[in-house]
Amino acid sequence: MKVGIVGAGRMGRLHASTLAALDEPPALLFHDVDRGAAERLAGSPGTGPGGAGRARHTLDEVLAGADAVVVATPAAGRREVLSAVCGAGLPVFCEKPLAAGVQEARELAADLAGARLHVGFQRRCDPEYRRLREEIASGRLGRILLVRCTAFDREPPAGAYELTSGDIFADCLVHDMDAVHWLTGQPTVAVQADGATLLGGGGGYDVATAVLTLADGARAVLSASRLDPEGYDHRVEVLGTRGSLAVGLGERTPLRRVGPAGGAAAVGPGPQAPYQDFTDRFAEAYRQEMRAFLRMVTHGEPSPCTVQDALLAQEVAAAAGRSARTGTRTAPGDGLLPAAAVSASGASAAGASASEGSAARVSGRSR
Repeated sequence: MKVGIVGAGRMGRLHASTLAALDEPPALLFHDVDRGAAERLAGSPGTGPGGAGRARHTLDEVLAGADAVVVATPAAGRREVLSAVCGAGLPVFCEKPLAAGVQEARELAADLAGARLHVGFQRRCDPEYRRLREEIASGRLGRILLVRCTAFDREPPAGAYELTSGDIFADCLVHDMDAVHWLTGQPTVAVQADGATLLGGGGGYDVATAVLTLADGARAVLSASRLDPEGYDHRVEVLGTRGSLAVGLGERTPLRRVGPAGGAAAVGPGPQAPYQDFTDRFAEAYRQEMRAFLRMVTHGEPSPCTVQDALLAQEVAAAAGRSARTGTRTAPGDGLLPAAAVSASGASAAGASASEGSAARVSGRSR
């Protein structure tokens, strides 16, 4: 099998090295508008045999030689590439988001309806997240009341990062928004968000919060920071009427507690250093994500994250950004949402019986 890697930046390099390290790695072809970047990636020792000769000058050359394509270009230039790959009838893995803006993402989702496309929300392939979803689906946690997500990065991105990647909601918390939908089987119907610029970097928000109202009335509370001096801390907690579970608490979690004699003690002391970045924390998720993509290509398995799944997360992230800017509660895809409407939807959902709760919905959406 031959897989094309379009985009030789950070995510293109990550996916190339992940694919090359699999037990039965595919042959890789590389393309980037920066020809030198594609040649350097093709020639790097961590991307398998073949050297710089695997670089292709044009996208058409990649499409002619590949059985599937990984698209890791900047979001602003992704639509044309995705349309070309899907137009050639090839299965495609696409980094999130679908496009730089929500309207373009909507149009692209409509254009790509029916395409074999896997969007890169890697938490869906993380073994712990998957086990948590199974626990919710089994009903062992009862009716889900609250989901709490923490998204603390080790250090802020470069100053111009948001120009191509979006704000803290669109770039960072969008992962948690998708995870909440996938874990609970419930879409978001309203968002109340806030943000602040506290680190003096001159960019957008570097600290943010968002409260999601889910369709059944449950709430998800999301918190994000571009800086955590202890390390990269991304985790989720779920509270139900029969129990609670957390993912991301372990010996490498960069979290400390107050010790019995004062001072600070690690929550999970271990021989390894705390997580430092997303490639460290979600290394296994990225491996499983590429394996899932190849199974979609070779065995026709369903996409772990469809175009519509990705579009919903992007809609919610955009709504959170609007809410933070305006100080109002908003609805995905729309403008302001009257508070009475949200209260009414939550009240009606709260009356649903446990038998109509989260377990049935997650099971029904399982892929």
